Formats: sequence, structure tokens, C-alpha cells
Amino acid sequence: MKIAYFNYDEEKLFEIKVDKLESIEDEYLIKDVPKMDDETIKFLENMGEEIYVLLPYNDGEDFYLKYFNHSNYFKAGDNNFKIGSMISHTIGRQDEENNFVKMFRELYETGEKKTGILKYMNDDGKLIKYLHFRYFMMGNSIVSIHEDRTEVKMYRDSTLNDENLGVAIVQNNRFVELNENYARYVGKTRDQMLGSKYSLKGMPSENRETVKRQIELISQQKIVSYKVPLVAYNNDGSIRFFLNAEGSYINYDNMPAVLIKIRDLTQQEKDKNRIENDNDSKTQLKYTFKSLADHSKTVISYGIYPDNFFVSDNFYDVIEDEIRSYPFNPATIKDFLLGEDMELYDSIMDTLSPSNPEVEFTTSIMTLKLNIKYIRHHIKRIYDSEGNPQSYVSSHQDITEEASYTNELKKQIYKKNEIIKNKDIDIKEAHHNIKNNLNILLSLIRMEEHKHIPMEDIIEDTKSHLKSISVMHEKLYQSKTLVDIELKGYIDSIVESLFNIYSSEIQYISKVDDISLNAKQAGSLGLIINELINNTVKYAFPDDNPGKVEIKIGRLDNKIEVEYRDSGVGIPDSVDFDNPTSLGLIVIQNLTKQIDGEIKYSYDNGTCINLVFTESESF
Repeated sequence: MKIAYFNYDEEKLFEIKVDKLESIEDEYLIKDVPKMDDETIKFLENMGEEIYVLLPYNDGEDFYLKYFNHSNYFKAGDNNFKIGSMISHTIGRQDEENNFVKMFRELYETGEKKTGILKYMNDDGKLIKYLHFRYFMMGNSIVSIHEDRTEVKMYRDSTLNDENLGVAIVQNNRFVELNENYARYVGKTRDQMLGSKYSLKGMPSENRETVKRQIELISQQKIVSYKVPLVAYNNDGSIRFFLNAEGSYINYDNMPAVLIKIRDLTQQEKDKNRIENDNDSKTQLKYTFKSLADHSKTVISYGIYPDNFFVSDNFYDVIEDEIRSYPFNPATIKDFLLGEDMELYDSIMDTLSPSNPEVEFTTSIMTLKLNIKYIRHHIKRIYDSEGNPQSYVSSHQDITEEASYTNELKKQIYKKNEIIKNKDIDIKEAHHNIKNNLNILLSLIRMEEHKHIPMEDIIEDTKSHLKSISVMHEKLYQSKTLVDIELKGYIDSIVESLFNIYSSEIQYISKVDDISLNAKQAGSLGLIINELINNTVKYAFPDDNPGKVEIKIGRLDNKIEVEYRDSGVGIPDSVDFDNPTSLGLIVIQNLTKQIDGEIKYSYDNGTCINLVFTESESF
């Protein structure tokens, strides 16, 4: 990202490149930041402008943030500019010559306020934010006020770049900005006019005094706008342009100014005269459509079925066809529709009928130059008495510029739809996990029946397994994704639930790190812990003296390491871990294979079991 600032007092433009703001180190954070009184905070929070309060550090060598009235901007992890952060290690760290620290030092030393413009741009130079700033001393604090003028700036720039208008900004009776169209209407170049005095020379005398008076009234803010029709003549007295001039009051860099827009109506007047002198109704209709299209950003087509079609010339401008050769028919627009809008277009067109002959909707297209544009379609079909289509009229308006702000909303909606689709996938995966875990439970019951284990024990084990599975799905549905589980809360809940089932007084020590694990592996791990707890409760403390269980889980690179310990009597030497015969150990071995893990048993003042497996991606 780049930050550029223009200092009005020094009339200099500085540009600073800012790297991605990463977490600021603790040594560059001031811990004991003085608090502001509640009444002042309440007052500042109601201000629309961004207000920062900075305090000097090390006698003005550096500065740190004491307060900001829009604290919701500073979300954890978004950036490192937060209360207590030092300017030299945030926005002031890149350019030692022209950075904010230098500006604040000068302000702190001289007490002279700083005013100017701040521009935030991406690496390609595209404007992100446009602010007017005022920095001044208040006691021992520097107060920074940022007025967001981004929308005004973008509107002004888009207006100046409008190919259909001549646009100029007049301030203190001088041209401070204008585009090439305006200069062309006046008969000069932009460079000749920029900075020159505003002149009404060449304007017909009947309009001159009217326009002069209107501009004076706007400059004095007595009126906000005016409209005047104009005619520009060639030297031989022939008409060069038919024009319509509009003037309006704007605030240009915190000073009053007049925004002048001139629209060329020359072709419209010519078409009007041509239509008036042409008696053929089809020709008149064609010229009417052409005139409408030429003075807007709208493609207009007209057709008499089956194959007599007319399309306005700016169809080729919209699709960016410089050689103007792309064949047109009523369905041509579909050639440019993006995939997500193709189905929309077809479904809406299918609704046309004698009872519903007219539709209006918006889609996006990709031009021949691979640019994205937003098009507002208005289509009307004319049917005969038997319901057969006879002709149609359609307009396709390029609203790309107008949609620049709503486009962001569309992106947000699309993003939300993606979230919903992903959520749907997550729900299906969660249902799959439920089915998988119930199948595992059914297999455990069958294994117990096969080994002729007493029914009371099967019921007791089933209760514990069901509890582990229910805990898993409770944690799963509390998670953000429905496919990942926070291990600490999950494992702790399983252990505590099982101790409650068995009314056990065994002490539990949890050393489980904050790790998210996919549901499939987490489910298998939970059932392994379940079996280990069952064995501990049943066999580790035969003398009814409860000891303790410690579970430690951590991540090393892409592996999950699990250490389970109890302070009981340990596993008898007669147990063969490679060829287990007890159901609990068989279940543990099978579940370990499911997650491609390795398990080791040892005795260290009780049973010690180490399990290691490679973490896999979410399923």
C-alpha cells in the first residue's frame, strides 16, 4: 500500500510506501497509556471525522497513539496501529525523509498546525481513501482530524472522465481542473486553459450576462445550480455546437468552487431536423432510437421478426469492438454474459408473453477486451392478436460507473452466497460424520457381543461412547465451519463427562493446546481417549484410592502428539500390545490405524501412552 500526503503549507507532495502491517512487537507498545475522561470520549465518539490523539515519546523523538474515536476500525489481527503503538514502527517506518514522524516532530517543536490531503492507494496506484487532514497541538498532545472525502473525490474524478460531457471546475475565477471535451467546445487545449482565467468570450451576447450572473450567485452560495442552453458558432457564422451548460456549487479542497458541465446536443439537433424532414415512419423511428442511443450509454435495438433488425452504433462501444464487425441479432447479448448471469437471462426472457410483454433486469458481461461491465436490460415484445411475436424494442444501458459502489455490495452478496454454499457442504459433511460415528458405535457393540461381554458392561460402555460422540457433535455445531473442532474444549468435555458417568473422583490435569482438528480425526481421537479413560477408571486404581489423569496434546509441524498418563498400577506385563486380546486395546489399535497413527505404551509411575499421527486437511 502507498500513502501520499500533500502539505498545504509547504506545497509539497510526499509518497510513502507502507508494507503489510503485521503485529507490532511488544517492545514498541506503550503499556501505561494515559486515559481520557469519559465525558470527552463520549463527545469525540459522536464526531463523524476520524480523530486521533497522540502523545510525545522520548521528548518528541517519537509519538504514540493515546486515543482514536472509531476504535471499531482496529480489529484484532487487521493491522498493528492500535492504542499505545509507536508511530515510528507503524505508518512512519518506511521513509526516513518524508514520513509522519518528521511531520509530527516539526509540529511538536514549532506548534504550527499542518493541513493537507492524505491519499491511501494500492500498489497499482488505485485510490482507496482520500482524506483532508488537520494536525495541531492541544496542550502536550497532537490532535489529528481526518475528514473522509473519498466519495466526493471519486465522484469528481468520474465526472471529469465522462466522455459525454465537457467538465470544468472554476475556483476564484480560474480553471483549476477541466477535461479535453470542455477545451474542445471552447476551441482550445486543456493545457492552454488550466490555470487561466475563466472567460465568457465566444458565448452569444444573449447568454453571456445570464451565465455570468448565475456563476456569481453560485460562488456566493445564493443558488446551488443553473442550466443554460448555448450555441457555439464558427467564424463564418455557421453553428458549430448546440450545447447545454449546467453549473453547480461544490467544495473543492475545502474552498467554494463551481462545477460546470457541458453536454453536446449537436447530433441530437441534426437528427431532430432529419426526422422532421423525413416522412417515412420507419426511418423516423430509426433516427429517434439512434438519437436516444448516441446521447446516452444505452444500446438500443429494434426488430421486426423474423430477421429485420436495427442496433445503435454504441453497441460496439459497449462490447469494445473497435472494428465494429461483431454480428448482431436479438440473442447476441448472451454471447457476452458471464456464467452466473446466463441462467438469470434465460429464465427472465422465458417469462415474456402477451400478458407479460416487458421485463427489466441487470446482468454483468465480459467484453471482447475481457473487461467486466454491468448492463441494465429493458426488453419489450409486441405480439399480434393471436399471441405471436411481431417485433421488439430493447435497451441495454451500460451502468458500470454508476454501479461502482453497488458492485461492492454485489461482491458481498456473492461472498455471503459462497459462505452459505460452503455451510451447506459443511452440514452434509457433519451428517456424514454422524453416520460414520454411529457405525463405529454399532461395530463396538457387535465386538462386545462377539466376545460375550455381560450386557450390563455393554450398556455402560455404550453410554460412555454415546457421550463422547454427543460431545463431539455438540462442539462441531458450535464451531464456525462444522468440519473442524477445537480440541481443548472437546477433550476436556469428554473426560469430565465420563468421570461424571462413573462418579469418579480421579483428578484430571489438562495440557491440551488450542488446536483445531478436522472432525474425522477428532472423532477417532475422542473415542481413543474414551477407551483410555474407561480402562483407567476400571483397572488403574483397584484399591479405590483415586489418583490422577493427565492428557497433553500439541502440534509439532503437521503432526499431532498425544500423551496420556495415569498414576495407577499400570498395564500388566502379560499384555501383548502388538497382539491385544482385550476389547479396549483392540478398539484403540483399530482407531489408531484409522488416523494412520503410531501408538506406544510404557510404564512411568503409572500407565503412559504416546500417540502420534499426521494432521490431515478438513474433509
